[in-house]
Amino acid sequence: MKIRESIRAKTFLSMLALLAVCCAAIYGVVMIFLPKSTYSDLEGQVLGDMNNMALVLVRDGWEDGTETLTKFSLSHDAAVQIIDDAGNVLFTEDNSTTEEANSSIPIINGSVAFQRDGQTYYLIASAAPVAVTQSYTILLKLIPLVAAVILLVSVVGALLCSRYYAKPLVRISQTAKRMAALDLTGQCKVDRQDEIGTLARSLNEMSAHLSEALTSLQSANKQLKQDIEQERAQEKQRIEFFTAVSHELKTPLAILKGQLEGMICQVGEYKDRDLYLRRCLKTTNDMETLVQEILAVARMGGSDFRLTRTDLDLSRMLQAVCRKYSGPAEDKQIALHTSIQPGVHCQGDPRLMEKAFSNVIGNAVTYSPPGASVHVALTDKTFTAENTGVHLEPRDLCQVFTPFYRVDKSRSRNSGGSGLGLYITKTILERHGIHCAMTNTKDGVLFTAGLE
Repeated sequence: MKIRESIRAKTFLSMLALLAVCCAAIYGVVMIFLPKSTYSDLEGQVLGDMNNMALVLVRDGWEDGTETLTKFSLSHDAAVQIIDDAGNVLFTEDNSTTEEANSSIPIINGSVAFQRDGQTYYLIASAAPVAVTQSYTILLKLIPLVAAVILLVSVVGALLCSRYYAKPLVRISQTAKRMAALDLTGQCKVDRQDEIGTLARSLNEMSAHLSEALTSLQSANKQLKQDIEQERAQEKQRIEFFTAVSHELKTPLAILKGQLEGMICQVGEYKDRDLYLRRCLKTTNDMETLVQEILAVARMGGSDFRLTRTDLDLSRMLQAVCRKYSGPAEDKQIALHTSIQPGVHCQGDPRLMEKAFSNVIGNAVTYSPPGASVHVALTDKTFTAENTGVHLEPRDLCQVFTPFYRVDKSRSRNSGGSGLGLYITKTILERHGIHCAMTNTKDGVLFTAGLE
């Protein structure tokens, strides 16, 4: 396990094995090919000398060439014979050594025919390759010494190579581990000019670039998550909004279509066209109001919507709105109480802020029972509007700012508006950086908007 996890150990063992194998292979090649090469040269020399000797025997005759045959036998440690056609041995000389009989090197055998006085003779020689055998024996005896030298050279070479190559790689590996753990503060200190040094410097540069990129990526990722969450919320809101729009427009269109068809066909009570034309006009006016509110919501929900900010006297604006609803409140016998601090100003869009105040106070008057009271208050930090005599269920309080949501589950136009009033109010106030909420109180329902 330690060897498998250590580049230094792997390098040492690899170089040790490589050097040992290479040295052993070289010595093995010498042991194999040196005797063969020597044997081949010796064989060529013996056969060449036999051919030369045959020429001498042709010229002088074998009887006079015995001295030459003896010299040949002595020089090559060979056994020499001359026989005739009948197989009779005419001459023999044997100077071969006995130790060659047990040698693994084969004997050099040769035969040359020559003629003398019309008679054919054969020169036969068997030479022992003494030089080859001696060299092979020496190589075998040197194996222990050579093996020790090979092992020593391999160990020293492997140690030097492993130290030279593995040490900087270990440092690079440590730096890479820190980078893998996103620790990009360390530097790889390898002072070399070769590829390993280039790798170390590249790793340091990559660490610096990654640190910058990671910081930028984390910032971008955080912003991207926020954008994605916002986009999802907006997409969900758009889907819900358009679903509600289609539902809200479907009902008055169906009513309008039915009344027009009844008048055209003069069916039953629809013969009274004046009555139903007035009803159609009212339905059309309601649809026009709804479409205008939908357009207002769409404009404010767009990313390119910009507020026209001016200095607003909220106190004067709120007093004007309260005067506008004092008549409807009096008709329903509702007491409209105001507590407006004078001189409250803010930066905002006058048309939109007036619309927000009108929606809140209008809802308070509309949904309060006869005999109830509406309390409107304004300070430099808070705007509140409370209508008594009614309470909302907790599930309704969570939904009152949802588009087209109405507390009246029958969704009748006679008992309520389009369900966009409070949603428009919240959108306007949020565009101005104002938080709003709806809560139940002991006496009724309280709308609060923080002006800070």
